[in-house]
Amino acid sequence: MNTDLKTAAAYIRVSTDNQTELSPDSQIKVVRQYAKQHGYIIPKEFIFRDDGISGRHADKRPQFNLMIATAKQKPSPFSAVLLWKFSRFARNQEESIFYKSMLRKNGVEVISISEPMVDGPFGTLIERIIEWSDEYYSIRLSGEVKRGMTEKVERGGAVSIPSFGYNIENKEYVINPDTAPFVKKIFADYLNGVTMLKIAQNLNALKIKTTRGNLWENRTVEYILRNPVYIGKIRWNPKRRTQRNYDDPDIMIVDGKHEPIVDDETFYRVQELLDINKKKHLPHTHSKTVNEEYMLHGLVKCSDCGASLSMAVKGTSLQCVNYIHGKCSKSHSISIKKLNEMVITSLDNMLRTGIFPLSVRNVNKTNSEETEIDINNLIAKEEQKLRRIKEAFEDGIYTLEEYKESKLAIDSQIEMLKKKCIKPQNSEKQLRKKLIEKYKNVPIQLRNNKLSEAEKNDLLRSFVDKIVFNRENTSIQIYFYT
Repeated sequence: MNTDLKTAAAYIRVSTDNQTELSPDSQIKVVRQYAKQHGYIIPKEFIFRDDGISGRHADKRPQFNLMIATAKQKPSPFSAVLLWKFSRFARNQEESIFYKSMLRKNGVEVISISEPMVDGPFGTLIERIIEWSDEYYSIRLSGEVKRGMTEKVERGGAVSIPSFGYNIENKEYVINPDTAPFVKKIFADYLNGVTMLKIAQNLNALKIKTTRGNLWENRTVEYILRNPVYIGKIRWNPKRRTQRNYDDPDIMIVDGKHEPIVDDETFYRVQELLDINKKKHLPHTHSKTVNEEYMLHGLVKCSDCGASLSMAVKGTSLQCVNYIHGKCSKSHSISIKKLNEMVITSLDNMLRTGIFPLSVRNVNKTNSEETEIDINNLIAKEEQKLRRIKEAFEDGIYTLEEYKESKLAIDSQIEMLKKKCIKPQNSEKQLRKKLIEKYKNVPIQLRNNKLSEAEKNDLLRSFVDKIVFNRENTSIQIYFYT
């Protein structure tokens, strides 16, 4: 028996607009059958599944993106992606060609189990024809679906997921008694002078989530305040996603069949106040272009939520990105000049004393260390094979005899690799000594006005992993690469 298992991934997708395609479970079943017949094994962690999602654009498919990212590892943990049909992979031919080319460069083949290809140039041509046909069908279907949705909107029907404060029952909006009071409070608070940022922070503090289960931000609060669904209307754009362009001329607003949550007077007073505040802040927002070149760019993290600190509008301070959007409850605003001095002073002390934390990532490996890491990676891959053949046995893909034979061969390979494993030659003390010797003059260089901010940033990034800023006690923690 061949114990050199071929590992494959399975990509499963069912869109919401086609009732004739196989269900996700049926797709998994036929893909597993194909895998068993052709010498592949599909571990559970390599079954990537996007349910109810369109295939026209890859950026809207989280599991697809995870699969691509996994396949790009060196080496790829699987050698093939098995699909029920090529249309599951993509209906946009340009994207399909791009991602298939990317996968094949890393030794990963894309296989449609229901559309077998012949070898040679004709097989590639047939594959392109199938993809073109799928894309043409997708475009036609999309147009028909949009026309149907537009007609439904014109009759006052709901065509999207329920807005916060509503449920959908029998394809119509029905007030949700648990969340509707928060809608009223959002409108009332805004009229009483509470900012969108503060409203978002208050909702997050109460553990209230958006309809999609996310934290609240400025923009999600604004979306609530701008949405006419709360006065019994339906808003729909038949040509494009409206995003935050609430003045798009193609937006349709029609009378709905549902009960409003707020009265007309409150809603339109809020619209006036939103417009006034927008005009008030617009000149300030665009009066000064923020220069993104600064020494600590991309290195400083919030001690509360872990998000990056970015430059504030005036360009003289940093602030937690999540706090700006209402997703972090604590401000981490600090002057760039003050933080620069804190970092340089801390680096000077750390490089003189040798007391500093080391990060897990390793960017300065010696040849012996690389050899050890490579062997450990091979051992990890063999151990992963053990888990997979056990899963295959449990799933009925392998017989007991096949499982025992495979396990014996893999155990033997692991034992051989362990004997080759080289012990680390550098202790942590020696690593620290190397870092100190190499970077002891960095604080002096960072104070050199002749170096640009970008050059200083590059210098820091060569050995600093991250800098965590704690606003509560105005302290920082700098983590070095090992």
